[in-house]
Amino acid sequence: MTAVTDGRLIEWLARRLAWPVADATVERIGEGHSREMLIVRPAGASPVVVRIEQGGVFGTTSAEECRVMNVLRERGVPVAAIVADDPGSAIGRPFFVMEFVEGVDRPIPTTAFIDRLHALHSLPVDDELRAAFDRSPSTASDATRGQIDRWYDVYRSAAVDEIADLEQAARWLRTNSPDDGRLAVVHGDAGPGNFVHDGIDVRAFTDWEFAHLGDPREDWSFCVSMRGPRALGRDEWLATIAERTGVRFDDESWRFWEAFNLFKGACANLTCRRLYETGRNPAPNMAIVGTAVHRLFLRRLAAVIAD
Repeated sequence: MTAVTDGRLIEWLARRLAWPVADATVERIGEGHSREMLIVRPAGASPVVVRIEQGGVFGTTSAEECRVMNVLRERGVPVAAIVADDPGSAIGRPFFVMEFVEGVDRPIPTTAFIDRLHALHSLPVDDELRAAFDRSPSTASDATRGQIDRWYDVYRSAAVDEIADLEQAARWLRTNSPDDGRLAVVHGDAGPGNFVHDGIDVRAFTDWEFAHLGDPREDWSFCVSMRGPRALGRDEWLATIAERTGVRFDDESWRFWEAFNLFKGACANLTCRRLYETGRNPAPNMAIVGTAVHRLFLRRLAAVIAD
């Protein structure tokens, strides 16, 4: 990363955060693709985490992410405090800086995670909360249809030609979109790996770039199918979620939300391929996500809607 090697980021952080000296070590966090993630440990000051945009990966912005994190932290959601941000003038890419929250890898507190995510879903959606988001649907069904359109537009802006499987999936999702949901804050990428914990409780939810107003079932389905297998099996997840939150899936609703999340992933992953092919982000992981991972999601999506 040029901003690290030439010292511009460190110098900016030292000035903005009033570090005693402009001297720090930088550790790159490997997991995640939408943001470049760095832990910066300054001499004589507390460590911070820097989240840097990567040219529009996944069609998300750090500006919205910051707004959402700030308003949710004010409402008691476990979110790291944002201490600084820059729209792109400092290093050529927008970024923001958070406090570093210490955590452990194991054991994963799945029950505490479920309770904390359910508390997020239970927040009243008032005008102040709505204002944090770029999109403000009036109902959960409107939100779901809006998200289908959003990810369809992301796909069309990233792909040169139409992709038949995504066209078919978009039509299927619009036809089968549920109308019985409840409007709530949805994390959008919820599950193990996207929260910091101490082995007992969640200390901070992370990676808020996909957050939006929508149907909580999107989060539960995503967690169980995408991030959850590292902690629990599907049946155990679903039983615990039902017991702790009252949220249950029948075969029809599970099929829809599984397809929805695969569609979202397949569309979002195309942005990586576009950035790689245009040279805006030549990192190898961009090529992998935009090709192999995209095709994996596409195959799974086609199988789900064909059942």
